[in-house]
Amino acid sequence: MNYVFKIDESRLPELLEYYQSMEIKPTGPDIVKMFKSGDLTVSLYRTGKVLLQGADAQDEYLMWSELFGFAPAPEPTPETAEKAPRSSLGPAPIEHPAVYFTSAIGSDEVGTGDFFGPVVVCAAYVPKAKISLLESLKIRDSKKLTDDYIREVAPDLAKLVPHVLLITEPTKYNELVAQGYNMNKIKAYLHNHAIRKCLLKADGVVEKVIVDEFCSPENYYDYLKDVETYKKITFLTKGESAHLAVAAASVLARDAFLGRMDELNKTLKIRLPLGAGPAVDLIGKLVVLQHGIDFLPSVAKVNFKNMERIRDLTKKS
Repeated sequence: MNYVFKIDESRLPELLEYYQSMEIKPTGPDIVKMFKSGDLTVSLYRTGKVLLQGADAQDEYLMWSELFGFAPAPEPTPETAEKAPRSSLGPAPIEHPAVYFTSAIGSDEVGTGDFFGPVVVCAAYVPKAKISLLESLKIRDSKKLTDDYIREVAPDLAKLVPHVLLITEPTKYNELVAQGYNMNKIKAYLHNHAIRKCLLKADGVVEKVIVDEFCSPENYYDYLKDVETYKKITFLTKGESAHLAVAAASVLARDAFLGRMDELNKTLKIRLPLGAGPAVDLIGKLVVLQHGIDFLPSVAKVNFKNMERIRDLTKKS
């Protein structure tokens, strides 16, 4: 999605300084400056409008909203989102795989690519009798739904499907990393624990246990060699499309993650951007200036590369 805001001439130097290392040649005559970094493209027009495009555009837009004090435009509602091209929503496949029509537990995670906030894993049980009901709620991969819709539908979904939520706060995450765990090992432990607890909560037959594949099955089981492990797992790429149990887990995990971020934002009195893009570095610098560098491990995953960049930005202040 594209995001546009009008920049006051007095604030322009801040924006240009922030993006100076990312400058590229403008692609149109009306563009004064253009910048690109990873999944983000920034175009400054002669009219003073700034266009943000790419996967990181929303976080960047909200960062400038916070810093420049303008009200961000509302996110699309589920109704308007449904009018978007089907490809933008990742439509449910017309021909479902056979696993789609089984009673299954699905497990998914949120927060693993975000510098700020926890890692959340959810395992959810969806019997085949409830598949059509979840379809009517438009349950699908949380990355294909607006956050507003996730917040709206998650309370009803939580009542419909037995599930287990595990939230690993940044402090605990950083402790595990210090003990030698990598992200995939942490996820494997969380998935295994959530699945085993969800098996006890399932109120019917469990034909499949599906994990959205984040590493090879061999590595997954190797990470868990020292603990009691559930081993009858079906690993699938794009598991959210293969079965609604995985999609339901992704929605419930995302809702829990957003709730925790709301709490952090309220405590810090600042909006922490999601992801790990340039906006994160700038807000991270503000957090350090307000609370000190030793505060970051309580709100952020400090093994991310953002940590080094935030240190550098702070030293330049």
